[in-house]
Amino acid sequence: MPILKHLVVLLVWLLPALSVADALPVLHHNLRVTPDIKTGRLQVEDTLQVPDSLRVNGAFEFTLNPAFKLTPDIPFDSAQGTGEEIHRYSIPLLPEQREITLKYSGKLASTPDCAWLTQACVLLNETGIYLDGASQWYAQSANALHTFELHTTLPEGWVSLSQGKQSGDGWAENQPQDSLYLLAGKFHVYQQPGKHATAMVYLQEADEALAQRYLQASQQYLDEYSDLLGAYPYAKFATVESFWETGWGMPSFTLLGSRVMRLPFILHSSFPHEILHNWWGNGVYVDASQGNWSEGLTAYLADQRIKQQMGEGTEYRRSTLQKYATFVGSQNDFPLTNFRSRHDETTQAIGYGKSLMLFHMLRQQVGEAAFFKGLKAFYQEYRFRPATFGNLLDSLHADQAFRQVWLESTGAPRLSIQSHTLTPQGTGYRLQLTLQQTQSGKAYPLAIPAHIRFADKHPAQVETLSMTQATQTFELSLPAAPAQLALDPDFDLFRLPDAAEMPATIGVLYGKETKTYVLSRKTDEAMQVAWESWLDALKARDPTLRVQYDDAPLPDTGTVILLGGDNAALQGLLERAKQPFNMTDAAFTLNSVNYTCGLHTLALGLRAGQQNIVLLDASSPDGLDKMLAKLPHYGKYSYLVFNSATGENVAKGQWEVTDSPLVVDFPTHRP
Repeated sequence: MPILKHLVVLLVWLLPALSVADALPVLHHNLRVTPDIKTGRLQVEDTLQVPDSLRVNGAFEFTLNPAFKLTPDIPFDSAQGTGEEIHRYSIPLLPEQREITLKYSGKLASTPDCAWLTQACVLLNETGIYLDGASQWYAQSANALHTFELHTTLPEGWVSLSQGKQSGDGWAENQPQDSLYLLAGKFHVYQQPGKHATAMVYLQEADEALAQRYLQASQQYLDEYSDLLGAYPYAKFATVESFWETGWGMPSFTLLGSRVMRLPFILHSSFPHEILHNWWGNGVYVDASQGNWSEGLTAYLADQRIKQQMGEGTEYRRSTLQKYATFVGSQNDFPLTNFRSRHDETTQAIGYGKSLMLFHMLRQQVGEAAFFKGLKAFYQEYRFRPATFGNLLDSLHADQAFRQVWLESTGAPRLSIQSHTLTPQGTGYRLQLTLQQTQSGKAYPLAIPAHIRFADKHPAQVETLSMTQATQTFELSLPAAPAQLALDPDFDLFRLPDAAEMPATIGVLYGKETKTYVLSRKTDEAMQVAWESWLDALKARDPTLRVQYDDAPLPDTGTVILLGGDNAALQGLLERAKQPFNMTDAAFTLNSVNYTCGLHTLALGLRAGQQNIVLLDASSPDGLDKMLAKLPHYGKYSYLVFNSATGENVAKGQWEVTDSPLVVDFPTHRP
């Protein structure tokens, strides 16, 4: 979700590239784990069932976190794994030996502020326990998947959690997993049996009402996605109140931050996304050799689908295309085959946005029934196995031309109407329409939806225009006089929208265009220092940004950011932008509602011609700080109003779009 893009994130488990025709070895663990929450030490006894395929020259080779010491002491080699040092061991096995027991212990350093994009997050102290595969707390070997039985000895009042099914003092999973987890803490546990799985909620403080909302929502989405895609692959789904402000999807559970999980919209926005990852990413694993398909498919079938059911699918897809246009240019574009995981706005715009539009176009191309039949077949064939993007597209019957254009290539088409002619023809009309793709480079094959409304009572019709050339003329025979022609009005194509099709947004603050920040000469000393302090921090990250005062001419290109409502450049721009906004020294009026300047902060996106303008206004450094902390989560909005004292959002919205160049309005009366 764009509002929570820095809070709600997904962990993607990417397996090394290999042929999915080759069965991966499965290593079975019987783990007995004793944590010491006072010292941070972990004691593990792991009895492993080692398959023959994991023997190298008669020895079992595996890796562990270097914090652990094996008993008895065994020589090791130091190596690098996922950016961290690991110890690599090799233990000889007898030809008939199928089982080996490892005993090891060590102190693990906790990461109190979990920077999930740059580090392996670990918690082992009196707050709680969180361990995953990246922390190397169990033996890992080659490309092996894992099954396990996990037994824990915990402090009184503590409960544990892992994937799979609860079993006595621990958990067990007999389906191959690509990572093993251990969580524990003083949780209050709630559960509810269901048709497909048991729903569970782990809360740090008792809250029956909150737990019931998550239990009911869990069962709703487990039922819905099971019917849509195939049976849920695990025995339970648990929602866990995280130790950090996270939004992570793991096999059979999710970790949501305390603040995140109490936001009312999460239950029907980001939460179902995490549940759906149990099919895509944690049910079928990602072989990343051809790119990570899981994030785009999950975003399409959860986020986009929910918006579509709410009647907001067009807006969601438009916002998706707008983010691609804002954050992706020729200098940072890459094909979907190169996407592994999100780490900034560009990778999100491609790996999530372009990918979900690929699936949307493919669904339009093959039809609803064939699309979901293909997804079900894909899930059944690759359940608990790694699969490539190509394997998925095979199941969806995508041809090679489709793959080459949308999976393996960069860029996006830009569409325009070059000319149109309407003439009477018999009892109806003939519409001749010439379209042009205006992007640089080759033309993209497009199936363009053309929506036609009629002046009389004829029902509207939709034609599909198959465009394969940079400039192409189409002829349509119409039964009556048309009132309007709209090309791709629902944003069903992956393309670069014209600026006039998109509302101006705050998101351009973080876009790829050159930025000019304009300070007001009238700003008081305290706010002058606050603005300059913020700009100094921005300059440290982007030395190319420009800063000037409002008595200097504005640049003709790039994004202009006006700092302060008393900015001299504002009035002229407001007249050009033509939006329902007005500002005086004491107040501003937005959509006919008055706001007092000192009590509110404001972020406003405008467009003057082709140029993006952003106005930021605050009357105190504290109010500015609170607003700046919120803005990255509200990038899709045209205007935002915050309470200066609390930072609470009190108004938000998008400007209405009325001047699309892909819409032709015809005169209502014809001879």
